[in-house]
Amino acid sequence: MKKFILVLLGVFLYSDNLKYYLFSINMDYREISNGYVIDKDQTNYGDLNGIGISYESYRFIPYFINAEYSHGTSKYSGQTQSGQYLETTNKNVYIFNINAGLHIFNNPYYLNFGYRLWNRGKSNYEGDYDEKYYWKYIGFGYKYIVKFSDFILKSDLNYEYALNPKLNVYLGSGATLDLGETDGLKFKFSADYKYSKNIMLSFLYKIQLWHINVSNVKTIEYNNQDIVIYEPESITLNQYLSIGLLFKF
Repeated sequence: MKKFILVLLGVFLYSDNLKYYLFSINMDYREISNGYVIDKDQTNYGDLNGIGISYESYRFIPYFINAEYSHGTSKYSGQTQSGQYLETTNKNVYIFNINAGLHIFNNPYYLNFGYRLWNRGKSNYEGDYDEKYYWKYIGFGYKYIVKFSDFILKSDLNYEYALNPKLNVYLGSGATLDLGETDGLKFKFSADYKYSKNIMLSFLYKIQLWHINVSNVKTIEYNNQDIVIYEPESITLNQYLSIGLLFKF
């Protein structure tokens, strides 16, 4: 991760708009079967924290690129394979997301594409296992900016559609599932306050929704038995709070 940040710093040394920021995620992930919630992964602010870097250029055709990495723990509530209720703390939870976009015809509308990886983590409970969700995505959005003498307000609404979403299941012989149709909606609101001529303090709230439809079915070997697995429908609602420094060049 350190090498990744250094590479981006070198690439964007002469950027128009470069921001480094810290953030925390309030995560609410729910799996649904027959209209009922069957398990949840949740965090409070402070449980899942991260760092991010973003760059925006307003020269010629405006474009942007953004990368985020967060790591921490989550609370799982659901059931064991035998159907008993279970509450645990998942460790080594992390989310990586990189996203880039282009404002066509120099207007507030933009097209974007990116990649998302979520490692769900696992607890110390015997029989628990890791799951990794990942996909590329494309999207379109609208950004609105209001400028004042000492601060800037920005709002950003974005729809994203996953391309060939996957889930790696690290249980027994393991398997890769093809997730069902997956799409998301994201809204961001930020306020940037002028600290000096070239530096601004940036505060941001972001809410992101992902909906994943049921996956295909596969058979794995576990404890010398064949087990049929699949991923049910799920909804993720993540809320972000962040603070950072924005450098203007």
